[in-house]
Amino acid sequence: MLEGGKTLLQRAGFGFHVGHLLVIAVLILAFTTAVIMRSYPVKYGFYLNEFDPYFDYRATKYIVDHGLNAYWKWHDTMSWYPEGRDVAKTSQSGLHIVAAFLYSAFGRGTSLLNFTIVLPVVMGSLTTIIVFALVRVMGGTSAGMFAALLFAVSPAIIQRGNLGWFKSEPLGLFFGLLAMYLFISAIKHKEIKYAIPKAIAGGLVLGLGNASWGGIQYFSIPISLFLIALPFFRKDIKIPTYIAIAFTVFALISAGAFLRPGISFVRGLPGIALIGGTIFLVGASFLARISQPSKQIRNTLFLLVAFIAVAIGILGAGIYQPAYFRYLNAVNPFLSTQNALTESVAEHFTPTLVDYFSNYSILLMFAGLGAWMAFTRRDDVSIFALIIGLTAVYVSATFARLLVFASIGIIVLAGLGIYEVTRSALESRESTSTLGATLSLTKSRKKAKRKYEQTKDTLHPNKARIIRIAFVVVIVFILSIPMIYPPSSNWVVSADIPPSIANGGTGYKVQTNDWINALDWISKNTSKDAVIASWWDYGYWITTLGNRTTLADNGTLNQTRIQTIAKMFIDKPQDGIKVARQLKADYILVYIVGQRFPGTNGTSFYTLGSGGDESKKQWFMRIGGFDETKYLEPDGLTPTPSFWNTTLLAQLIPFKVAAYASRGNITQDYSPGSMAIYSKDVKYPESGGDTLQPFNLVYTSPSFKENNPGLFFAVLIYKVNHNYFPSKQ
Repeated sequence: MLEGGKTLLQRAGFGFHVGHLLVIAVLILAFTTAVIMRSYPVKYGFYLNEFDPYFDYRATKYIVDHGLNAYWKWHDTMSWYPEGRDVAKTSQSGLHIVAAFLYSAFGRGTSLLNFTIVLPVVMGSLTTIIVFALVRVMGGTSAGMFAALLFAVSPAIIQRGNLGWFKSEPLGLFFGLLAMYLFISAIKHKEIKYAIPKAIAGGLVLGLGNASWGGIQYFSIPISLFLIALPFFRKDIKIPTYIAIAFTVFALISAGAFLRPGISFVRGLPGIALIGGTIFLVGASFLARISQPSKQIRNTLFLLVAFIAVAIGILGAGIYQPAYFRYLNAVNPFLSTQNALTESVAEHFTPTLVDYFSNYSILLMFAGLGAWMAFTRRDDVSIFALIIGLTAVYVSATFARLLVFASIGIIVLAGLGIYEVTRSALESRESTSTLGATLSLTKSRKKAKRKYEQTKDTLHPNKARIIRIAFVVVIVFILSIPMIYPPSSNWVVSADIPPSIANGGTGYKVQTNDWINALDWISKNTSKDAVIASWWDYGYWITTLGNRTTLADNGTLNQTRIQTIAKMFIDKPQDGIKVARQLKADYILVYIVGQRFPGTNGTSFYTLGSGGDESKKQWFMRIGGFDETKYLEPDGLTPTPSFWNTTLLAQLIPFKVAAYASRGNITQDYSPGSMAIYSKDVKYPESGGDTLQPFNLVYTSPSFKENNPGLFFAVLIYKVNHNYFPSKQ
């Protein structure tokens, strides 16, 4: 897939130096575009985005404040009370260590918080350069430039690497793609003295990437498959064998140096895949030396059959470190889980065909062309590109969050496909120019004139220039379509995502300070040893911004605890109160989102169900093991009277059903298709009595108190009355 004697830029008429300047200009354009697209959420404020980044910031700050040695020993007592958490053993330490190092090197003069907010934008934008280098090795400079530009605007990549997304993906993708580039670049070297250092560096980077993001395990798949495929497409595999050994050994050492993944990486499926692929390549190399050339492929096939049999035996015997379900599910999409907690996470939803078309649009066509060209060429780098594309799309079919891998595979193949189209067009121009030069040297002027007359339409420089310009315009137009169309779900719109804490974790493109104010209130108005009970989604916000201890958080390390909290909310009020007391919770935080509508005589009516706990109640029921049909109407969303009368969560929601609206009619009873209309009803108001009620509503966020029509984001904090004793029933 190399461009041959001339690059596309030279075929287009650019000189050597001008061509290099244009490459630099395109890379600057890709980097700048990536920065702009990833910085889009700044319009809503300068925040960390989502939930996990608040923990990652807190862990990074611990390293900056106390040093790396203290971090390795850190047992965090502010999360998962009372057991706590060994941070280095249960989190992506690579992210925290690298971020702390980068801050020490480049972040002086700014706060660590601001540095971590900007870091994902920088890492994601720098990754465009890595993508250019990777695809350039596989398909040439022009293909690399196309891929870099596509990576800069890919929605699935941007959504998991925009401003404030201080999570594992931006750094992990940077390391994973860099490792892949170093690996394939080493494979292409003909001198081992240059190849081995790249292989060692690639292995070290891959190991560090696995310590920074669990999803990096994916990159072991295409590399191991490529090592298995290599003997069938390359005669001389002596140097690749040494490269595979060096790469795998140093990847295992690097990953094993961290407490997570540690030895589990060596014994896990990714480590076994790398080791297995390397062993197969070593075996194939040995067979190549002792086999007759005519029987080499046959013997290699026999080795592959034996290798597959051994792999099946290892899997069947369970001689490996069991992986998390989500990793196994990525390898085998037909696995199913009965774990409601896993199913409740939005990023674990299965992507649909609509998701693929909205994220990739016209790129699917070019990726298909790139895959076809790779298949027809069947050289080593083409096969590697094809393996990346197919495996990336395959693993992404399970979880929505894994669309980042589909993006990588499709971008690699699309870059190669666009290159093929462009090359064909410019080769046509070049062949025409060659024909013109040949005609000018023809001895017979009359004959040359006659031939020229026959081909003058083709050779006319103005017409050729117009064709080239038209071709460029068409390609640019085609690639620009998904940026602006469809109007409501194009690539630019997909980048317009508010930080979760700014829009309350809802789907609305608004900015609200309700959560910021509530967490500030917690930090200033509760005792330092206070324990906050809430749904696990909000744990990292409470510990980092509220600086208070929580019972559960987004680490989901103790699913039994999350199940207990779910039972607390859905149980009968008296039983839920007992659970809260058993958990030693001092406060219970509830989050309700809805819309306010003006009524008569200064009253207001409300609708609920826009992204708070009122929208998650069905997951509370499933995770807690309750029969949700008892508490929800047939639509699966509207609460039944049983929910309002018999659950603690209903008592903590400061609303009651006023009526049901259906097709313009107002009724007192639910009917299919009707919508519940609510009025305010605070069941546990603030009270000075110590034994009057189990909870006191001590804080409500600003938008709940207002009377203006529109959205409200009610963060409600109830104080648990430890002097209250439930009556016996």
